[in-house]
Amino acid sequence: MKKNRQIRPVGPDYVEEYLEIYLNAYPAFKSLDEECRQHYREKTLLDMTTDKEVDFVGMFEGDKLIALMKLVNFQINLYGQMQPAVGLMSLAVHPLYKKQGVALAMVRYYEDYTRDKSDVAILLPFNMGFYRKMGYGLGAKMDEYHLATDQLPKCSDLSPLRLLQLDDIDEVLACHEAFARDNHGMLIKFEEEIREMRGDYSTLRVGYYDNKGQLAGYVAYRVEEASDTNYTLNEIVVDELIYRDGKVLRTLLGFLRNQADLAQSIAIRSGEEDFYHLLDNAADLSGNYIPFGYLQTNTSAMGNMYKILDPARFVENTSYRTFPKLDLTARFRYTDELADRKKSVTISFKDGTWTPTDEHPDVTITCRQGDLSSLLMNCGRLGSFLRLGIMEADDPQRAADLDLLLYYSQKPFSNSDF
Repeated sequence: MKKNRQIRPVGPDYVEEYLEIYLNAYPAFKSLDEECRQHYREKTLLDMTTDKEVDFVGMFEGDKLIALMKLVNFQINLYGQMQPAVGLMSLAVHPLYKKQGVALAMVRYYEDYTRDKSDVAILLPFNMGFYRKMGYGLGAKMDEYHLATDQLPKCSDLSPLRLLQLDDIDEVLACHEAFARDNHGMLIKFEEEIREMRGDYSTLRVGYYDNKGQLAGYVAYRVEEASDTNYTLNEIVVDELIYRDGKVLRTLLGFLRNQADLAQSIAIRSGEEDFYHLLDNAADLSGNYIPFGYLQTNTSAMGNMYKILDPARFVENTSYRTFPKLDLTARFRYTDELADRKKSVTISFKDGTWTPTDEHPDVTITCRQGDLSSLLMNCGRLGSFLRLGIMEADDPQRAADLDLLLYYSQKPFSNSDF
C-alpha cells in the first residue's frame, strides 16, 4: 500500500464522500437523483450511528476517502453450534482509483480484522474469479423453482396457520433464529436486515403455530404481476421459507398451493438439495429439455463464498462435531493463494472426533486453500473433488475413507443478503 494511504474507520463526517463512492459502485436499481441520495444519506447515517454489529471502514489517501467496506459481525451455525463469522459487505473503490491494488488491500485488512474474531471469512461475491484468486472457496448452491402453484403438495389441515403482521416481527425473528441454530451455515439476521423487516409493508407473512402456541415456521412472500395486460395473472415470489420440520414445511407449502386462484405461478428458493422430491411433477415452467432426456426442474445459483483463515484453529473450535468411529490421520497440503505460499494442516480422526496433530498421515491431500475451505464447510464432497481433479490424493483407498469421515448431511445455506 502506498505510504500516504491508510485504512481506518469511517464515520458520519464522511457521509457525502461515502455516498459518492457507494452510488458509483452500486448504481443498479437506483435513480441516482437527489431523492435517491437523500434516502441513502439517511440510511447510511442511521447505520453508522446505531449498528453495533457493523463496522464501517475506508481507505484514505491523505484525507480523501478512496474506498469503503462494511464488516458485519455475524453468528453462523457451524455443524450445530453457533460461532462468530465476519462478513465483507459493500466493498467499493472510487472510480478514479480502480486497478491500483486498492480492493486487494481492503480484503487483506478484512482478513486481519477477521482473524481476531473468527475462523470464518464470508462474503457474497461481485466477481467470483476475483475472490477465488484470493483463496475463497465456492459455497453451496441455492435452487430457485419456478412452478405452477398447484404443483406444490396439498395439505388438508391448515388450522395451525395465521396471517402475521408487523407487530409479530419479534416472533418471526425468534423463529428465524431457532431455524439458524438448527441448520448448518445459517446466519442470524443482523441489525440492518431487522430494521428493513420492521419497515417492510409489502411482504406478506403466514406463520405456523404449534400446540404450545409457539411460532414453528413461516413463509414470507410477495405477489407480483405476471402480465402487462392481464391483471388476473400473478406470481407469488417467496423470499423466506422457515420451518422446524417437514410437517411445518408441507403445511406452509399447502397454504401457498391454495393461492393458485390468485397467483398461477410461484418462485420459491431452497438450499435443500432434494427439495424437488416434494413435488409430484418436478418440471419447472420453462419447458427446457436437457440431453439426455432430462427436464429442467430449477435454476441454481451460488452465493456465499468462504475462507477458513486458520484450518487448524477451525478444527479445534468445531471439536464438538461428531464423526464415524474410523481412525485416520489426514494431511492437507494447500496453496495459500493470497500469500502465495505452500502450507499444510494435519488432522487426526479418532474416537468420533477430529483434532489438529503432528502425527504422520495415512493420506495426504493436495489442494488450494479455497477448495479446502469449501471442503471444511461441507460445500462439496471430497470424493467429488478428487474425481474432478480439484484435489489430489496419494492413497485413493484412504482418501475414500476420509470422504466417508467428512460426510455431513446438510450443505450450508443462508438467506441473509449483505
